[in-house]
Amino acid sequence: MFQEVHDYGQINYVIAIASLSSSVSLLGLNTAVTTLIPQGHKQIDIQANQVILISATICAIIASLFNWILGLFVLGMAFWMMSSYELLSRKLYSKYAINIIGSRGSQLVLSMILYSFFGLNGIIIGFIISFFAFSFTYFRTIPQFSKRFNNIKKEFKTSLHLYSYNLSNALLLYFDKIIIAPIYGYTILGYYQLGFQFLMFFSMISVSFYQYLIPEESSGRKRNRLRIYGIALSIIITILVFVFAPTILELFFPKYINSLDSIRILSFGIIPMMITGTLNSKFLAMKRTRYVLFSSITYQVTQIILIMILGKFLGINGISLSVVIAMVFQITFLGIAHLHLNKNSKQSRPTST
Repeated sequence: MFQEVHDYGQINYVIAIASLSSSVSLLGLNTAVTTLIPQGHKQIDIQANQVILISATICAIIASLFNWILGLFVLGMAFWMMSSYELLSRKLYSKYAINIIGSRGSQLVLSMILYSFFGLNGIIIGFIISFFAFSFTYFRTIPQFSKRFNNIKKEFKTSLHLYSYNLSNALLLYFDKIIIAPIYGYTILGYYQLGFQFLMFFSMISVSFYQYLIPEESSGRKRNRLRIYGIALSIIITILVFVFAPTILELFFPKYINSLDSIRILSFGIIPMMITGTLNSKFLAMKRTRYVLFSSITYQVTQIILIMILGKFLGINGISLSVVIAMVFQITFLGIAHLHLNKNSKQSRPTST
């Protein structure tokens, strides 16, 4: 990696602030669109995009007070997220894949190029250009904007639950950086973040399964066999990451060799992330959003407490371990909730005579 560990930690701290701000601006409408369009709701995407234009602008102004360039980051990320989720809701899976892979790939290339000219700001600029370039689906809806919000109002309760869930997910992805940097410093955050990036990269499959299952099951299709395949695949990936992590670090990230144990610990999070994603998709399709919300709260509270305790005694390994343990708590909650719902549904079925 071309960045020093300290700089890598610092840029991830700044990006975490901007990304969390953008997630706040989404108001749960990205997942609401993905859930409701397959169920036949009309114009929900147009009205959702109208709301996002207002909320993202407000959050962008607030973020720009920290650093002016972050305002553009917040807007770009919000527009790109809405574009991606709309493509997913319409089951345009090839276009969705292009939108995700294209934006991530261009972010990497542009950030590396612009870093050499503008330093850390160049990385942020690379993200901004990529976000706006792959937000075509969002921009295409702007001419259809009106003052009508009737469909959004009808689904406000569902959207509110989804907002809480999405915000909890955003906290999962970004809030730990905001805590770690001021307590343990940018260098520790840099080492931890590389391991976390490994987790996020290899868990893209679980995220893809989750995002695929939402519109499918919202349409009434069952995909239980796919869940089993996904969990089996996550186990294989975990083993591969654990075994080959030293080789990957030596070849591509020699400055980050101290991240080895962190990467191996975090690799065990791939399996619970897959299980969590598949269970959450089922709850969302059933509109049982409170279980999804409470599981996310369980994760977040557990992680924050453990970062404070284990980080103090075990350093970066303790911080990494806090992620995996928190995920185990989360899937335990979801598993109990799932068994509870199944038990109640069986009891409520009329017995045949």
